Amino acid sequence: LRNDLVATVAHELRTPLTSLRMALHLCLEHVVGPLTERQADLLYTARDDCERLQSIVDELLHLARIQAGQDTLDQQPTSPASLVDTAIAAQRAAAAAERHVQLESAVLPDLSDVRADRDRVQIVFANLLTNALRHAPPRSVVTVRALPAPEGVRFEVSDAGEGIPKELQSVVFDRFVQVRAAPAGATGLGLSIAKEIVAAHGGRIGVESEPGRGSTF
Repeated sequence: LRNDLVATVAHELRTPLTSLRMALHLCLEHVVGPLTERQADLLYTARDDCERLQSIVDELLHLARIQAGQDTLDQQPTSPASLVDTAIAAQRAAAAAERHVQLESAVLPDLSDVRADRDRVQIVFANLLTNALRHAPPRSVVTVRALPAPEGVRFEVSDAGEGIPKELQSVVFDRFVQVRAAPAGATGLGLSIAKEIVAAHGGRIGVESEPGRGSTF
C-alpha cells in the first residue's frame, strides 16, 4: 500500500511540476516581460528547486516501476570488463574536474560473462561512483573492481572517504536515507534504486566501511 501511494503521489506531481517549470522558463527568458535583478535571482532559485523536485519524482517513479515488476530487464551476456570500462568513462570527466580524483579499474582476467541489462547496470554504477566521488578526498583514488565469486562476479566501488558508522550501514540502502553529508539536490534515493536493480538481476548489494578508512560498495 505504501509503495502504491508513493507511486500515485509521484505520478500526480508530474503535471503541475511540468507547468511550473514551463512558467519559470518563460519568465526567465523574458517572454512575459523584463525582470529586475532581484526577481531573476528569486526565479532562478525557484527553478533549481523545481528541478530537484522533478529529480525526486522521476526517481520515485523509477523505483515504483522496478518494485512493481514493470521495468523489464534486457539481460544479455556481457563481459565484466566492458561494464566497468563504460562506468569509468562516464564519470572520468567529473572526477577530474570536480575533485581531482583518479578513477582506476581493477578487473581480474578471465572472468566469465554476466547476464546483465547494460543500461540498468550503468545506473547502479553511476549512483555508486557519484557517491564515491562526492566523498573521496581530493587527489585520492576511487577503484572499481571485478572479482570472481562463488555465485558469479563480484563488483566493487571503493573510496578513501570518511566512511560510514557501522550502526548506520544497515539503513544506507533505505529510501531517503543519507548517512554521509550530501550536497543540495541529493534525494537519498540512488542507493535504493541501485539495490532494486541488483535484486532484479538476482544479485545482492552491500557495503563494507570503517569511519576514517573509506567505504566499499
